[in-house]
Amino acid sequence: MSEGEVDLSQIRGDWKFHMDYVQNATDQTLKRQLKYWSELGDDADIDAAVSQQARIWADLNANANEKGTIPTTDGRLEEFISACRDAKACSDTYQDNGDSELVEEFAEACRQTRALCDDLEMMMEQRPEDQ
Repeated sequence: MSEGEVDLSQIRGDWKFHMDYVQNATDQTLKRQLKYWSELGDDADIDAAVSQQARIWADLNANANEKGTIPTTDGRLEEFISACRDAKACSDTYQDNGDSELVEEFAEACRQTRALCDDLEMMMEQRPEDQ
C-alpha cells in the first residue's frame, strides 16, 4: 500500500508525459469498452451512455493541441468524466443481470474507464500554465 500522500507537485515537471499516458490508457480502455458493447448492444440506456462517452472523447481528441494533448480547461473533460460516472448504475445493473464472460469483460472496461477519470481529474488540477 502507499505510504502517505502523493506529492502532486512532482507531476508538474513531467505533466505532458503523464497526460499522454492517461490519454492513451483512456483511448485503449474505451476501445475495449466499445468493442465489447458492439457485441452485446442490447440495452438502450447503456447504448446511450457508451455512445455519449465515445462522442465526447472523440471531440476531446479532435480538439487536441499541436502536441496531441486534449483540452482540459473548456469543460468537455469534466463532461466526459461525468458521463462515465453517471453510467455506473446502469452498467452495474447490466452486469448483475448478465451471466457471460463478455458481460464481465464489458463491465470491467467500464470500471477501468471510471477509474481513469480520477487520473484525468488529477491531471486537470495539476496542469501547468504553459501546457
